[in-house]
Amino acid sequence: MKRVLKAAAFAAAFAFVSYAQAEEWPNRPIEVSVFSSAGGTTDFVNRLVASVMEKTIGTNVSVVNRTGGGGAVAMNYVWQQPHNGNYWLGASEAMQSVAVMGFTPLTTKDWHWYVVAGAPGSIAVPANSPYQTIDDLVAVAKARPGAINVSHSSIGSVWHLKSLALMGAADIKLNSVPYEGSNPAMVAALSGEVQAVIAGVSEEAEYIRGGQMRSLGVVEMESFTSPEGTVFPAIGEKFPKLADIPASQWVGFALPKDTPADIVAKVDEAFDKVMADDGLKKTLSDRWLAQFALRGEKANEYLNTMESGVGWKLQELGIAKVSPEELGIPKP
Repeated sequence: MKRVLKAAAFAAAFAFVSYAQAEEWPNRPIEVSVFSSAGGTTDFVNRLVASVMEKTIGTNVSVVNRTGGGGAVAMNYVWQQPHNGNYWLGASEAMQSVAVMGFTPLTTKDWHWYVVAGAPGSIAVPANSPYQTIDDLVAVAKARPGAINVSHSSIGSVWHLKSLALMGAADIKLNSVPYEGSNPAMVAALSGEVQAVIAGVSEEAEYIRGGQMRSLGVVEMESFTSPEGTVFPAIGEKFPKLADIPASQWVGFALPKDTPADIVAKVDEAFDKVMADDGLKKTLSDRWLAQFALRGEKANEYLNTMESGVGWKLQELGIAKVSPEELGIPKP
């Protein structure tokens, strides 16, 4: 009985503190723990958002890189801090696979998500490649299964899953070659180690702009138009089954799900203002990043669907360390 009363008293005290924090928030600087290293897309976008956000909410927003565990180091760190709106997770689509990979028990349902932007996946070839269109590549892959080597980032990454989605949708066999990241994967294509690469179109932008690489289209259901007016056709229009693996790149941030509702409402309001900022929109566009501006139920639905598709695909491939069923992740 004493333990029950003590727990009840603690809960009541926590509720009072949470209410007070909600009334006063923001009452101190905000810290964003980005799961990836400095210089990457997730880091870049969170620093951009922080610079606009602090003007909107009237307090300093700092970004700290906490790498490791596929994103779980930053995720677990934020979870262990007070859930008072002062500790945010700088996140990406990697967050939808960390639980099934055994790095953390936390899943998508444990967070409030704010999806800022992302880049479509693109399959690109060197400028001197004989493949001028995706139809050219598919025709050769059908005639000679496994003859075309396609590089991408590590096994289980969004770009690996895009390669699997393309193979399934077009009913072809490509020789999938993983690298430690998109940069070495693109270097492999440029050096002739592989015939094509799948990466974010924003990651390929420098090579495409410089005429060293040619995109055959985005491995998505919708086309992408660069700020310069170049249209990257949607491969999903030719091969609709591409949608069967709902993996896509996104970057943004998250708050623990049990953050006080009043604070979440204030962050929601600030997020909407930041997403409407013309300077932020232009900077994202210049980097070939598409603005998503999702929060609330729309963000949750988007990411829950992705977590389900990615988690069960990793399970099917024998890569997952923890069954998505055990984590309560529904099968798509």
